[in-house]
Amino acid sequence: MRLLPIPIALLVFVVGCSGPYSADKVAAKETPVPEVSIIPVVRISLPETVTANGELFAEESTNVTNKVPGRIAKMYVDLGSVVKQGDVLAELETDDYSFRVQQTEALVDQIRARLGLLNKKTDDVVPEQVAVVKEADAALREARFILDTTGRLAKDGVVSRIELEKATVRTQGIEARYQAAISEVMQLRSQLSERRAQLALARQQLGDTTIRAPFTGAITRRQSSMGEFLPVNAPVVTLVRQNPLRVRLGVPERQAARIRQGQPIEIRLEGVTERFSGRVVRLSPAIDAQNRSLVIEGEIPNPTGKLRPGSFVEGSIVVDSTATGFSVPESAVAGFAGIDRTFIVKNGVLEDRIVKTGRHLPDARIEIVDGLKEGDQVVAKAGDRMAKGQKVRVR
Repeated sequence: MRLLPIPIALLVFVVGCSGPYSADKVAAKETPVPEVSIIPVVRISLPETVTANGELFAEESTNVTNKVPGRIAKMYVDLGSVVKQGDVLAELETDDYSFRVQQTEALVDQIRARLGLLNKKTDDVVPEQVAVVKEADAALREARFILDTTGRLAKDGVVSRIELEKATVRTQGIEARYQAAISEVMQLRSQLSERRAQLALARQQLGDTTIRAPFTGAITRRQSSMGEFLPVNAPVVTLVRQNPLRVRLGVPERQAARIRQGQPIEIRLEGVTERFSGRVVRLSPAIDAQNRSLVIEGEIPNPTGKLRPGSFVEGSIVVDSTATGFSVPESAVAGFAGIDRTFIVKNGVLEDRIVKTGRHLPDARIEIVDGLKEGDQVVAKAGDRMAKGQKVRVR
């Protein structure tokens, strides 16, 4: 009975040292060698840029006002409405202005009737063809004929000298009336021009009761309502031009000397993946003494209206389009505690490289400013469990 423990111990030893549950095989199953994909680091075209923050502004912004007083009869737009140049924004009541046009037209017709122009399409008038002048001219020719006849008879002694003097005085009076008729026609012609101007003004005021958009844009504020009486120059709506927009950036003084008109600008908005391009159009002539920066303005096309004035943007100005550099996929960079690193494979073992990153580039890539050189084989996807010295197998 005492010999029984020996075979049991022997059995335990044999089981512990061999078979499918040996210590080496269990360890091998617990630590498999991971597979990784690698990509080579190559030099690519990376234009050098200057980055600055700023804000978007509307190219044009105005309070659209009324030119004539009146009560609003109709409103056609509201907040967010997109309008084209010349579109009707609002209309005022037109009765008073329509009556004024009719009244002025009647005054014009009165003067045209006195000048004998009612059946003519033009206002051109020849004084000698006006009735009042024709009448005066007939009286003047009669008086001159009588004066000539009286003069001859006076020489023959048929009539007295007194009759000659009377004929002379009468002729002078009729000549004066003729000149007065000419002056009256000239005065009527001037009055007709004045009435024409008044009629044009009345028609313009009637047209001004329709308030139109001065340029293409969008309504950012409605400041009047239906039925409200507006004095002259009262704001009706606020209109801004959406295309193009103006971006205003503050470039640090140390980089201001590299900025030129016409250089490309690319802006990025917070929370928007799409980037928008434009160009530098204006530079401030002086450095801002408070923040030591140069204020520049760029023009950004906005045909779809995706950009909104007032938005905060980050702008990149291309100052050297021929520059080159390195970039890797963003997935190849692992960040921890403010330190960015990548992994390269040498002889089947991981080595980490601390890198300095730059711009985020299209296609989910990132610029590498320092830490890598051309030809390095970088792990395409840096996992959280990767560590220096870890064995890997290249897929």
